[in-house]
Amino acid sequence: MATTIYRLKFKTQLHLGRSIGAAQTGSLGLEKTEVYIPADTIFSAICQTWSTFYDTASLTDFLDLYSPENELLPFTLTSAFPFAQNIYFFPRPISWSDRSKESKRIQFVSDNIFRAIISGNPPQFDKEQLMTGDKVWISDPERKRLNTSDDDDYFVWTTNTRPRVAIGSRDAGSEIWHVETTQFNTDCGLWFAAKFDAEATQQKIETLLRVLGDCGIGGERNAGYGLFEFDNDATIDLPDAVAGDPFVTLSPICPKSPDQLQQICNEDAAYTFIPLTGWIGLRGSASCRQQVNLFGEGSVLNTPSERVGRLVNLQPDGFSHPVYRYGYAWQVGITAGGNADSLT
Repeated sequence: MATTIYRLKFKTQLHLGRSIGAAQTGSLGLEKTEVYIPADTIFSAICQTWSTFYDTASLTDFLDLYSPENELLPFTLTSAFPFAQNIYFFPRPISWSDRSKESKRIQFVSDNIFRAIISGNPPQFDKEQLMTGDKVWISDPERKRLNTSDDDDYFVWTTNTRPRVAIGSRDAGSEIWHVETTQFNTDCGLWFAAKFDAEATQQKIETLLRVLGDCGIGGERNAGYGLFEFDNDATIDLPDAVAGDPFVTLSPICPKSPDQLQQICNEDAAYTFIPLTGWIGLRGSASCRQQVNLFGEGSVLNTPSERVGRLVNLQPDGFSHPVYRYGYAWQVGITAGGNADSLT
């Protein structure tokens, strides 16, 4: 089924980081950045914008529609992954590897390669097809569409470390710290796909995206980071997941029950966990959210007969209202036999 693509084009640098996880290894918190935006981060940013731009009561009504009894969710989305011109990149399916050290560094694969992998016919890996510091694998025809020499390392994004200064009072010294930021190349940015239950829902979400683009997404927004514009002129068609067959997820997943966890984790599953925690602030105070481990994008799992995932409440003890994070799978079907070791 074709779905709408939203392409985010950033007007400023961007800082993206979870409080713990791969992006923060060896970091005190701001010295490392992600280069994509997880679906739960986008969803939470939209909800926060909703509560201030509209009102809290209507947001509560909206979130109530994500009950297990509701078969049609109002709004579902993928994480936001890089794009370059008209070429879209996907998370590397974790089940794929040719066992070389170069392939293990790949974070994203191009549309052509992603579709070949999920069809069960992955192309022969060639390290000469890597770009952006060996983080991206792209096919030769797609590389030519970028109008760049094969001898040059085309960078979809670059990361830079920027110094920041906190000015102390007369009796306290100033402090210097560093923030790593992501900067996208010309005609590059992040894309995500979305589905809606109605046109009215889509219009409301797009209004909130425009407000969010003017306010910024990610960290260090008070420094002007994360401002963007978006377009939604494209669609994408990906194979649906079939019950009993494997799927690759394009969004983090929080299974809705222990039974569902057991159903999706069969012997052929290949996955990573994303530990999700952080802080929630209210009126000058901050509380640590409860921690949960999500299945990461690119995880290959078994397709059950029911919808995979849920909104998970990470409300701290004693906190005045629920703190929801988005944990629904965006399932892309994989041809049986194109899973796990058969892709090596």
